[in-house]
Amino acid sequence: MSHKDLREFIGKLEAAGELHRIKTQVDWDLELSAIMRKVFEKDGPACLFENVKGSDFPVFSGGFYKAKKYGIAVGAPPDIRSILKKMLRATENPIPPVMVSNGPCKENIDLGDKINLEKFPVPKWFHLDGGRYIGTLGTIITKDPDTGIRNMGVYRQQIAGKNRLGMLATQQCGINLQKHRIRKIPMPIVTAIGVPPSVLAAAIVRAPYGEDELGIAGGIMGEPIPLVKCETVDLEVPANSEIVIEGEIPPDADLWVEEGPFGEFTGYCSSVHSEIKPVVNVTAVTYRNNPIFQGCSPGIPPNEETTFREIGSTVGAWRSILKAAVPGVKEVYATEMGCAEFVIVVSMDQQYYMGNAREVIEGVFATVGKTTKWVIVVDDDIDIFDRGQVEWALSVRVQPHRDIIITDDRHSGNPLDPSIHPSLRRHPLLARTSRIGIDATTKNKDFDFPPLVKSTEEMERLVEKRWREYGFI
Repeated sequence: MSHKDLREFIGKLEAAGELHRIKTQVDWDLELSAIMRKVFEKDGPACLFENVKGSDFPVFSGGFYKAKKYGIAVGAPPDIRSILKKMLRATENPIPPVMVSNGPCKENIDLGDKINLEKFPVPKWFHLDGGRYIGTLGTIITKDPDTGIRNMGVYRQQIAGKNRLGMLATQQCGINLQKHRIRKIPMPIVTAIGVPPSVLAAAIVRAPYGEDELGIAGGIMGEPIPLVKCETVDLEVPANSEIVIEGEIPPDADLWVEEGPFGEFTGYCSSVHSEIKPVVNVTAVTYRNNPIFQGCSPGIPPNEETTFREIGSTVGAWRSILKAAVPGVKEVYATEMGCAEFVIVVSMDQQYYMGNAREVIEGVFATVGKTTKWVIVVDDDIDIFDRGQVEWALSVRVQPHRDIIITDDRHSGNPLDPSIHPSLRRHPLLARTSRIGIDATTKNKDFDFPPLVKSTEEMERLVEKRWREYGFI
């Protein structure tokens, strides 16, 4: 099972030797972020900053970085295959949340003039950022006004004043916002910070629109997630959240605010200047006693955010490909260094007919995230989670003129992709990209590949049996 709240998770990390407490004073203005970047470079532990300049509250970061900590978070063995297996099982066996009358997130309730987002230890993550970003790991909940179904995701949010946030409302949150704007009514929105780890893990999963990710969170947790009603908006939020920010986005874009730039997951700034983005007018802030603020430092991979994306995007891609029912698929991986969005690798345990590998490529293009640019298909002897093995397959199993598909540029792209011309990424609906598919398998190429240079199975068994005799441990 996963953990009932962030505090229990932090305790489990500490017991496993995966938490470092920083007691010396650290400045929220760039210093905290620079520390975390160095921690990621050294493959270090999660950090709990207990003395943040100008605040009485601590900051927690790095808790989901790499497989060992992610496994602790979701209650799985510390390897990517085990984590993905548990996450996939949770998506297929969701457990709906349950309503409770009260919860720790209601220990303090700020309304009206008491609202002050600036009292929380919100970092400025990158020196070119437009301000302090309170939403880097905030779980954002909205509802479809047609169906009432909740949607949960993570979107960046910048403090725009004591009671206002500017945010990038794209993807499924953006769909819900468009539906409210068509009706010319404000969209209720809530941001929960420091949620149970199963909730945050589920929020990152690329689930189909119309699927309540809180059910996936329950599947990860092994029991229903307890929810409480918000104070000022018609939404529900995990009862064990550390901080809850309630508000509304007005439908009139003339009332929105400037947001950005922001150092994004691509390793580049989102832009070179601020842009008008949706504003959240905050109507209430509730929080636990001595709340723990949770956030992450984005930027050039690898970091905590790219680990989140690696797991969440892979689960979503794997589900989509399985539902497409293309035969032969063994494993799927949205690579971390491909920003877990642009590069997908698929292994096949069997090719049943000529063109089967190409059908997998086309199936990914048709069913997986619209912003995928690269699809690489390999045989099942290649470990798709090992970049070296994938690169080897590309080197010796591919003839570019025969095995590579390149499309035109009339496919949906990610407006944060810096390789797209600025004129084509100023608006999420305008961004477009081309795509490439690579058949790096050895099958159906009108000839047989030479024998691989490998020991015989008999000799491998002998060496394994005598391993300790050779002096190895």
